[in-house]
Amino acid sequence: MTDPDGDKANLTFEVWTSDAAGKPVTKVKLNDSTYGVIVSPYVASGGTAKVDVPAGKLALNTNYVFRTNAYDGSLYETAWSPWAKFRVELPVDLTLPTPNYASPNPNHFAAQKPHYYQTKPLGQAGTPLSARSTSAAKDAVEQCSKPDADGRQVCFGKSTPAPKGKAPHASEKAGAAATAGVEWCNTNFESILATRFIQCDVRTVPVIIRMDGVPQAVANFMFLRMLELDGQNTFTEHLTIEPAQQIPPAFREINFVGWNHLCETSCTPQEQPVTAWKGKPWWVPGEMHSATLTTPFSWDTSLAGTDYRFKPDIQIDANILPADGKIRPFKTGYQWSLDYDGGAEDLDRIRCDTPAADAPAGSVPGCVFVNVAPTYTFNAKAFPHVADSEGHGQAPGFDG
Repeated sequence: MTDPDGDKANLTFEVWTSDAAGKPVTKVKLNDSTYGVIVSPYVASGGTAKVDVPAGKLALNTNYVFRTNAYDGSLYETAWSPWAKFRVELPVDLTLPTPNYASPNPNHFAAQKPHYYQTKPLGQAGTPLSARSTSAAKDAVEQCSKPDADGRQVCFGKSTPAPKGKAPHASEKAGAAATAGVEWCNTNFESILATRFIQCDVRTVPVIIRMDGVPQAVANFMFLRMLELDGQNTFTEHLTIEPAQQIPPAFREINFVGWNHLCETSCTPQEQPVTAWKGKPWWVPGEMHSATLTTPFSWDTSLAGTDYRFKPDIQIDANILPADGKIRPFKTGYQWSLDYDGGAEDLDRIRCDTPAADAPAGSVPGCVFVNVAPTYTFNAKAFPHVADSEGHGQAPGFDG
């Protein structure tokens, strides 16, 4: 407060609620006096006038403006001061527990919860993919044999889209061998889920007999493929095939007779013989058993400081014999990458890295699913101040 004559003066404070622009809306009665204003004690010219507002007169999280008018004992100001904005907010309680530096760090791997969100890294093109004969398609396609002379053919139809937002639950059907103890992958509905180290894709795929383009019979199969990044220079595919219901009598036999795994340069699938199947990979009407094939992949770790992008794929051939006396079966194939559910076609893309030449001792190569955002962890008991700051601005993918 500045008085032109250097006199002491007091200030009358008047408060109003305001809109977002600072325009006064409603006058606030700060006390029970006629005008509802508060007058400060006298202060010397050049000093600061202050008043205490009684509790309950101002609301939390509300915009206000105030103005003042000075009185030096003989004269009042002829005009109010300009409006000044303010807002009442509840102070943050920063009382923190005592750090416990002996507290163990949380299990980073246990914190990785499966989800279907495809989050690609920003500004990281990575090593270009080598040329391939096929690539992942965002729109699934049917995969059919050529029609015979009678106009009949067999097809692997498009898989049923995976429902979004459902929590996975344990299945009474899916083969436990295929999921290697990963409970969230052992599901009885279509799903595409992943963590940084495991990707699980469950599909219901129809096998169709058609005559002149018209379906005559359909047998639905559940295909489950789990990719597990379980080694320093290896990863593993677990593939399970089983009927979604009993094979209809219109089929004499459905026999999966061949498989071929694909991967980029520097990535090598170790193809397995037919004897490696757990459960026979063919079915006749009425059968409901599961068949599982485990295939390891290896990748080249000889170059230091190198990162690779791999997208493993599988082609499966089937002989399909109708039940109408046809001697020779129809043959068609199913390729995994041609039947992706839209928006999740890159959840199974793998990044593998080798340590730099000057990396610390003990550094080892390894792989992650690059398009799955990790859940980060920290020791909140040892560092409670970090927990407090993160708790006020926590983002998805963060676990304290």
